[in-house]
Amino acid sequence: MSQKTERPKMIVSIVERGKGKDIIRLYNKEGVHFHYQTIGRGTATSEIMDILGLDSRDKDVVLSLSTESSVNQLAYRMSNELRGVIDTKGIYFDLRLTGISNLIAAALSLTKPEEKKSPAPGLADALLERAFQSENLNNQRKEAPDMSSENKHSLILISVNQGYTETVLDTARSLGARGGTILRARWSGEKALEKYHGITLQTEKEIMVMIVPNELRNRIMDTVNEKHGLKTDAQAIVCSLNVDHFAPI
Repeated sequence: MSQKTERPKMIVSIVERGKGKDIIRLYNKEGVHFHYQTIGRGTATSEIMDILGLDSRDKDVVLSLSTESSVNQLAYRMSNELRGVIDTKGIYFDLRLTGISNLIAAALSLTKPEEKKSPAPGLADALLERAFQSENLNNQRKEAPDMSSENKHSLILISVNQGYTETVLDTARSLGARGGTILRARWSGEKALEKYHGITLQTEKEIMVMIVPNELRNRIMDTVNEKHGLKTDAQAIVCSLNVDHFAPI
């Protein structure tokens, strides 16, 4: 019997510098096991920072991937019994993905019920190994179910090995993208993807963030996966999100 594929979601957590590892540890215990961590610097006014409960401008930014049911459950618990568990001030929000690399989608959908809230070390590796055994790794984009949207723009996130950003950006620009913002990041997935079929992900990453019209999204994602996917030196992983509102300043 085929297993129903749940819609993937992304959690964005912005916390005080040095607290990102504590957030990742908490989320692992809550059944969310795939994370990127980067650093940021806030630009909000002191008044807005007071409203959001943010003190320092130096931040850890954690991007986490899981299924809709796991993320929704975590969101409820973060607003209730988990509130204040981590000694930090920050914000949490989640977004529905409109597409994701095939391997990660397979790993998320193959999570067993008893693993939904397992803090076991190496679980992310086990899920990825299971995905490799059940799916052909072909660098294709995985569509999320029921992804119809009236929004006109999408946010595309592309994770690549350092040194390949300009090459991948050139591919995206050739298809109509106007450029993007670059974030430095480290893969924090318990050494995930190492030793599988000769693929070893480098720890140091760069994440490209770009806004594109919806009509360009799928072509850009598919072409980036084809030319710069996991079996290439760039090792790109691509996902996309709906943008509710977008306007140039």
